[in-house]
Amino acid sequence: MTDRDIKNMTNQPAKKDVANILPTERTQALNTLIRATQALVELSDKETQALAQSDMLSLNILQDEKEFLIARYQKLSQEFRDRLEDFRDADRGLLDRLEKMQLLLGEKAHGNNDTVIDIRDRSQRRTQSSLFAAQELAQQVPVRYNTSAPRVNGQDA
Repeated sequence: MTDRDIKNMTNQPAKKDVANILPTERTQALNTLIRATQALVELSDKETQALAQSDMLSLNILQDEKEFLIARYQKLSQEFRDRLEDFRDADRGLLDRLEKMQLLLGEKAHGNNDTVIDIRDRSQRRTQSSLFAAQELAQQVPVRYNTSAPRVNGQDA
């Protein structure tokens, strides 16, 4: 047993009862991470389209798929970080591709978050404006109670 083997054994996190989903072989593992990232990029594109079209139904439907993909991506990423030393001398092209995909995902997610914040802010402004208009109208128009409301069985309706 080499010093590196001992170091790797002592730096390994405790094994959990949950099965690993990242393949053991490095090239397969990197391709799995790339595909998982690509799936999130594609979903982000669908979200962008739904937001641009103000299609909140489609956006809502995408959320179940998004939750699944994010949970899988997080699990794969954690396994990758747990095995980071294994990937130090992996195929540089695959590592670069993974990095570019992750940067693209970050940009798309950031853009969608900005759009959602803009939509929320516009909605809040409209709501506030409607409330002010309603208050203003209520102050201008006196409220009249109908004192001649019909009676049912001797009681006011």
